[in-house]
Amino acid sequence: MRPGLILLLVSALLLAGCLVPGGGPPPTPTPTPGASYTLPRLKYLLLDHYGENQFFYCDPDYYPVGHGDELERAIAAFPVIENETDVYAAITARKGLLPPYTNDTKLLLYREYKKLNAIPLSPVSAGSYSFNLRLGSAGQGRLVSGVIRTDGVILSERSETAFLTCPICLAGGTLIDTPSGPVPVENIRTGMPVWTPGPHGRREEVPVLRTIKTPVPPTHLLVHLRLSDGRELDASPGHPTMDGRFVGTLSVGDGLDGARITGTGRIPSGGQFTYDILPVGVTGGYWANGILLRSTLFSFSSGPSISQDGWQVVQTSAADGPGLFRLLHLIASCSRYAAVPGCS
Repeated sequence: MRPGLILLLVSALLLAGCLVPGGGPPPTPTPTPGASYTLPRLKYLLLDHYGENQFFYCDPDYYPVGHGDELERAIAAFPVIENETDVYAAITARKGLLPPYTNDTKLLLYREYKKLNAIPLSPVSAGSYSFNLRLGSAGQGRLVSGVIRTDGVILSERSETAFLTCPICLAGGTLIDTPSGPVPVENIRTGMPVWTPGPHGRREEVPVLRTIKTPVPPTHLLVHLRLSDGRELDASPGHPTMDGRFVGTLSVGDGLDGARITGTGRIPSGGQFTYDILPVGVTGGYWANGILLRSTLFSFSSGPSISQDGWQVVQTSAADGPGLFRLLHLIASCSRYAAVPGCS
């Protein structure tokens, strides 16, 4: 057969969708008015539209605490994935997978399965679903929401700046101890004074350096703790205590902030967001419903921020922006606590 005729036939096959250059799987189709996609295919259309490499989600095998070997969980989950026929079909078509499946392939399927499960689609009317996607890397990013129709057309798109982190924070309504009395965590603002434990354990009045408000899926569960002295708390399982444990790992009988845990269980979040604050200081601690916890935003490696000595300086300079705010905190804190990490 002449080379020119072979080239013509290959081109025709490519245009017809029979072959894909490079031998890879066929791409997820672009939205087609009049078509009707399954929910997993709609999720892939959203990932293609906004950039799959930009999608931020919390892997349930690693957040809030690890759950053992991921490959073992993938092998155990494989029959479940196979039984969810729409999901199974969408993943195998997307990745060009054919049986028999090796363990590595089952791991790939499992990771795609977790990713799709992290994109909830809620029906809003016949043939349309609402969505929320977090885009970017850990830290600053975007929260995109809107409506996607079953034909793949995206409507009512909205985008706002968001701090991207996994929900390891406090339930709305949790009361934070401040010099003016308890304040709901969702009402705390940057610069407001709160109580924090100083390096020697004494309460110090300091301003709030940062606040976050993290969207949570409808399936997110909080840990409800009851202490022997009557204090109670609802927090995400990954929220840290002052001694480095996590709320989700605490059991009845364990000690916490001078009391014993008498009850612990999982409850629905009951809200769309969890919240946290970062007080300035060298401990990152604060009192939530009277229970001493450490902020999820605190990092020993990032060094201290400030303590009482820098209070007045920061209070008068907060309007100059968060970069200067953080710098002033570090300078003032290091001037008092030169031995802490981050000071030289």
